[in-house]
Amino acid sequence: MDFSYQDIRVLQAEISSDCNAACPQCPRNIYGGKTVPNLPIKRWRLEDLPKMFRNNFVANLDLVYFCGTYGDPMMNPQVTQIADWFRQRNPAVKIGIHTNGGVGRTDTYKELVKVVDFISFGIDGLDDTNHLYRRKVKWNQVMERAEIFISAGGKAVWDFIVFEHNQHQVEKARTVAATLGFSEFNVKKTSRFLNRKHQVMPFQPVLDKNGNEEYRIYPPSNSKYINKEVTMPDKETLLQTKISCNAQRINEVYVAADGMVFPCGWLHDRLYGPEVESTEDYVKMKTMLQQIGGSLRANCQYRELQDIVDGDWFKMISDSWYSKERFERCSVLCGACVNPIGAQNQDINYKE
Repeated sequence: MDFSYQDIRVLQAEISSDCNAACPQCPRNIYGGKTVPNLPIKRWRLEDLPKMFRNNFVANLDLVYFCGTYGDPMMNPQVTQIADWFRQRNPAVKIGIHTNGGVGRTDTYKELVKVVDFISFGIDGLDDTNHLYRRKVKWNQVMERAEIFISAGGKAVWDFIVFEHNQHQVEKARTVAATLGFSEFNVKKTSRFLNRKHQVMPFQPVLDKNGNEEYRIYPPSNSKYINKEVTMPDKETLLQTKISCNAQRINEVYVAADGMVFPCGWLHDRLYGPEVESTEDYVKMKTMLQQIGGSLRANCQYRELQDIVDGDWFKMISDSWYSKERFERCSVLCGACVNPIGAQNQDINYKE
């Protein structure tokens, strides 16, 4: 089954590849330390949107979700104007943002109430634990921005990724969220204890900028919070399993901060990140991009989005599912051997 431009209803938008945080399981940095050197730091500009997205495309969308693979959308100083650009062209579209909450002018959070439907705050613990994963994020700044957004009438969601170091705080955090006026509290069972080669890790070392280990984080030990999907079949199974693409299922397209287009952000993180160049997926992606004439052929700042989705780039991706040239990433996240209905168990969701 091929992708179809006219069927797209969800746009996941990485409007910035920059971030204030250094989360140790994010591909933008080396296990919480220095930023990967080849990551392009880009931000969408309001003036570029008309050539990236046609009005008829925006009019068909049900959801625009600002949530990138490498960056935090609140690092883009035009976040309000960008959201309003989509709102003006589709008053019915739902617009959401996912942020760590520790960045952005406080006034921006007031302004966003008028143009977005919700903001999901990634808050993984309380004042004594949130920073262990959300490194460099200051608790008081998160709380200040969340309270400003809620007080102005905004719908706020608290997303809590459970680790061993914060599992004892889940219910207390739920109470805090309710007290502050969060509309939802989502407990997220992490699937991130996999290295770049999809091998399960018993812990995640957290490094400083010089590559020295500072401490370790562990997956939850409480069975209530363990993601039981995090088991890896052998390589041959991954090469043969049926793939049910989650992006196709929800009619999604992902556009990166530099304009690169993918079915989902999970494929985008095969381009940059610690040790990514040693993976087969990286080699396959580079080869495919060369075969279509270079990366600009998959970039909607240089080529029509419809030509990318309905053309050679997305077709090569979907054709690969029926061969051993598939991305292992596709099998791991959307393969029947792991999760037969797509990546619903992953850390990013699209709940309002």
